[in-house]
Amino acid sequence: MTIEETALMLHRIIDDYNALPEPKYRNANLDILKRDYALLVEMKYQQKGNHAFDNILNAIAQTIHKMMPKNNDWRSISDRGINKAIPPIVRKKNHPIEFPFQWIDDKSRITCYCNGYWGAKNYMVMDIVGYSLLLKEGKDRLPEISAPIFNDVDSIATREYAISGNGNTSPSSQLIKNDQDIIQRIKDTRYHITFTDKDFRKHISQDMSSNDIFNLLWETSRVEFKLVFPVRMWDGKKAKEQTYTMNFFSRLFEFGYIEKARSNGIVQAREYYVFFNTVLGEMFAHNLLSKSYDWLDNTFYNLPYNAQIFYRRIVLNNNYKSIPVKIETIKERLNLDDKNITNLRNTVERNILAPLITQGLIDSYEKEEDGLYGLKFIIKRARKEDDDKAKSQN
Repeated sequence: MTIEETALMLHRIIDDYNALPEPKYRNANLDILKRDYALLVEMKYQQKGNHAFDNILNAIAQTIHKMMPKNNDWRSISDRGINKAIPPIVRKKNHPIEFPFQWIDDKSRITCYCNGYWGAKNYMVMDIVGYSLLLKEGKDRLPEISAPIFNDVDSIATREYAISGNGNTSPSSQLIKNDQDIIQRIKDTRYHITFTDKDFRKHISQDMSSNDIFNLLWETSRVEFKLVFPVRMWDGKKAKEQTYTMNFFSRLFEFGYIEKARSNGIVQAREYYVFFNTVLGEMFAHNLLSKSYDWLDNTFYNLPYNAQIFYRRIVLNNNYKSIPVKIETIKERLNLDDKNITNLRNTVERNILAPLITQGLIDSYEKEEDGLYGLKFIIKRARKEDDDKAKSQN
């Protein structure tokens, strides 16, 4: 095909795709999408460097993926406290980060701290270990009755000083890989889980090696926080979110493993042990056992990095059909450092909102120039209660 022929075909495919009602994965013809995708692959050389081509190729690929029948229709849960309290802290070229990284909590205006990088995959780890904890506590199903760990904020303070008052950020700063140490830790820790590489992969529908999974768990377990952390407290009849201001740095969990298989000197399979025996880990477990979580499909983890963070930090905890958010708020919540407003706007629309629409996580968005406050996006979606009710019934 010539460049001219591929350009005409590209415009036709884009027009046809854009004409589909939202969400597209519910209204498209899978056979037609596969045909158009094959045509796009054929014209890849002629359209190299064309952003419109790259965007439509990615959009159709994601829609096809969402429409394909799946043998593993796995859903997971995500703790509201983690998503609200912890911002993304990632390595950026030519922008070194000094630790402890500091930010101001939106509501309390108290300074929070983090010693270590934190990104989309670390949030994902907490989803997986959190869901595994609930399944363990509910004996292979989500617990039907709330079972909070703490009665009030004072009980959290008492526990924090018992754990961290000696100056340690966790009961152990070392990786646990001795069988006897793991057995003893299981006896000493009320909230803990065990899982394998296979279990981990099932949650994310991605093919990660045992070493990749180990490194991700290890990195996540090493990050230290001193936060204003949201916790869900029950008064006997209803639950209300409160915040606890931590006095000491704490990690989210302690971590160990046992090797299960090796090949050519490389570990091929491991069994992992996660212990929620830090104050932050126990607050995390408390929230989950108090039903302070939201639902995520496993395909969520295939979204672009910034789209995942935006959804967690701005959309997932929100119950409203229409969510107004200023571009400066997006920049702050996602820790974006692009000072060029045009580039920032393009990032939000192309790399965040478009993939979320394609995935069916939001329905649409509008843009408004908000006077002195600049650009505002209005996110449109179904009410979260309806989504959660449908998922809990499946």
